[in-house]
Amino acid sequence: MRDKQTEKILENVTQKIAISNFEKKERLDMKNTRKSMFKIGIAACCMIVSMTGIVFAKDIGDFVKNLFGKNTSDGVDIAVNEGYVANVNTEHQNAEGIEISVESLIMDDFNFAMNFDVKLSEGYNIDEFEKTLFTDLVITDENGEMVFNTKDDMTENGYMGAYSMLATKKTDNEFTVSLAATGNTKAFPKSKHLTVKFTKLTTSQYVNEQRQDTVYEGNWFFEVDVPEEFYNRESSIYKVKSCSEEGIDINQVTAVVSNTAFKLSIPEILTDKIDYALLKADTVGSIYDRIALQKEYVETEDGKRFEIAARSDGDGGYSVPEEGNKITNYHQTFNLTQYDATNEITVHIFTNKGEEITLVLEKM
Repeated sequence: MRDKQTEKILENVTQKIAISNFEKKERLDMKNTRKSMFKIGIAACCMIVSMTGIVFAKDIGDFVKNLFGKNTSDGVDIAVNEGYVANVNTEHQNAEGIEISVESLIMDDFNFAMNFDVKLSEGYNIDEFEKTLFTDLVITDENGEMVFNTKDDMTENGYMGAYSMLATKKTDNEFTVSLAATGNTKAFPKSKHLTVKFTKLTTSQYVNEQRQDTVYEGNWFFEVDVPEEFYNRESSIYKVKSCSEEGIDINQVTAVVSNTAFKLSIPEILTDKIDYALLKADTVGSIYDRIALQKEYVETEDGKRFEIAARSDGDGGYSVPEEGNKITNYHQTFNLTQYDATNEITVHIFTNKGEEITLVLEKM
């Protein structure tokens, strides 16, 4: 179980991520996207796509990145390959000839993913389900704590992160809907039991460039027991041992490695390795030149390299204040997991001047 120090650091990481201007814009893009169902919003300043729509994979090999769809990270891939996944296979619940069950799930501090199996009875055309959304999906645990929800009327007690859904065709009458959720304002709870329910399955098609929605109503309800390795999971806390930039207060940096990801948070970066004039320019240079922190990766002691998670639902970003030359509320998620983490890791960050900032971290 987590000690109080770990809980406090996890809280600091998620709070710092939540308060950044980038995250506020990302959340606004996400909320507007939810309202328009399948609209794509782009936070261009950090080249992150916020997408809550659905991509329907007609060929299962074309779009599926891993068990939970293309929008989960390589870190989740690693966890799944290590057996950190639960096969649930609940009984199918039928409404209007649409049978749905929960197939599998993964639950970590920073990642939650769940696969739903959908079977259509005779008379349905599976091509009409290319874009499918469980409109009022709500997932709570045995303590009544909200794990995830898709509702528009989000409150402080609701899920406040980003998410995506991917529909993948299996047969002519069966497909999988993969939910991937990340970027919540707090770590996912250590739940022992999940209640999954929704009453609306919404499909969307475009006819003559006009979107047409069809809503199928039912009472899909599932009870899921969570494996012990999910609710007894532990995270590793790292502290900065050395940094190449004096403009980074190493005592304020927080870093956590879980089973599916490595999250890093830096409240403030002051450095002359960034071209701030180019960064703040409206028309000078390409968007790639104007982005201050262009590339990051993590290196372990044994020489392995781990890239950023690169999910479309917003796992990284920073803010640029109008006054002063600095970066604030930098946060990033990498594909390094507990399975490959070493006692010492090095974070490499490159700027729009092509210069490097390095942070050497050690496990606490």
